[in-house]
Parts: sequence; structure tokens; C-alpha cells
Amino acid sequence: MPPLLELSAVTKRFGGLVANKDVSLAIGAGEIVGLIGPNGAGKTTLFNCLTGYLHPDAGRIVFAGADVTHARPERVCGLGIARTWQLVRTFGRMTVLENVVCGALKRHSRVGAARQRAWHLLEFTGLAPKADVLAANLTLADKKRLEIARALATEPRLLLLDEAMSGLTPAEMAAAVELVRRIHAELGLALCVVEHVMEVVMPLSQRVVVLDYGEVIAEGPPAEIARNEQVIKAYLGEHYRGR
Repeated sequence: MPPLLELSAVTKRFGGLVANKDVSLAIGAGEIVGLIGPNGAGKTTLFNCLTGYLHPDAGRIVFAGADVTHARPERVCGLGIARTWQLVRTFGRMTVLENVVCGALKRHSRVGAARQRAWHLLEFTGLAPKADVLAANLTLADKKRLEIARALATEPRLLLLDEAMSGLTPAEMAAAVELVRRIHAELGLALCVVEHVMEVVMPLSQRVVVLDYGEVIAEGPPAEIARNEQVIKAYLGEHYRGR
């Protein structure tokens, strides 16, 4: 079967800065792919290109058989790609339930149906007890969980998580990992996970892609990536060797 998402030689420039250079990768239906690399490697820029917030200067992006290289965010979302943000973006003056209803309205034109879908996802993500709390009053961990719930409400086939576990305590991180595993196991979604915590992304991913200076420098199973000399030198560091 063809991959769910396929990037071919995607390049994105900002003036003289090349943020992504000839990036080619594929994600299959139901696959979990880790996307790692140093700060400034181009990971978030790539997510922005995938979701229509930026458009590549060269290359092609195909999702579910549709060319989305220059598609607007609403079309990309409608086709089935949803995301979270590196810096949390909740609607602070709206309740937790209202935030998720906003996502559900992408698929359900009637508010009642959207609320029903939102309630189901609040229960799934463990946020139901906080349904009436303003998003601005949530902890960081719950804000990140809310972003995931809102993204799931759009009923995606591919979920992009941009540092959804950064800034969390070890206990909060463990709970977030468990939620991601449940999303994969029970909802059957494909996931692309950007994360700097290797103890999280390596066990979670079925395959890992490494970016450095905007280019793919390695791709493969986590155990193989962990032993890759180029990856150790560019990102993981000597202290990671042998883990």
C-alpha cells in the first residue's frame, strides 16, 4: 500500500536560511515515527509545511493520495492531519469543553453532535472532571493534554505532536506517554512525534528520522539510530553511547 504521508525533496527557505533541505520521508497508516534533531534543525518548520501554515519553496507533499504542497490549513485538517504546538495554544477564555467542541465542529456541523464528540474525548484523555474549567487556569500538563484532545476532535488520520511532553514532570511525562500509546492502540492513528527526551521518543517510536541543519541525516529503527555515529556526533552526544 502507498504511504499515508509522503514528502519528496521538500525545501523551505527564509531568505538566505535554508530551514528544510530536500527532506524526503514517508509515514505509513498506523505508524509511529519519531522526528528528532538539535534545536534549529527544522522540525517545527517541517510540521508547519505539512499542515499548510507554511508552503515549501520546492518539493512535494502528498497525504492520502492528495497533493497538499500548497494547501491551506483548513483543507489539510479536513483531509485528516491534526497537530499540537511547540508553544501551547489553547483558547484561554474558553472552557476545556468549549476548546474541544471547536475541534469537533470541523466534522460535526450541529453543536449537539460536536459536544457529544467532545465529551467522549474528554473522557478518553482524562479531562472530563475539568470540562468547565477555563483553559487559562489549567496546568501545563493539562493544557498539553487539551491540545491533544482538541486535535483528536477533528478526527485525524495522522497526528503531529510537537514537543507534547516538554516541560513536564517525570510523572506527567509517563502519563502523557501512556495517552499517546492509547491513541495509537485504540484509535489506530499514525503519529509523528517531535521530542527531545530520548527516553520517551526512542521506546515510543517504531521508526526514527533525524534532522540536522534541515537535512535528513539518518532514518531507521530506534536501536539503529542510537548507534549511528553521525547522529551521536550531531545530536545525541557521547554520553548517549551504549544506552
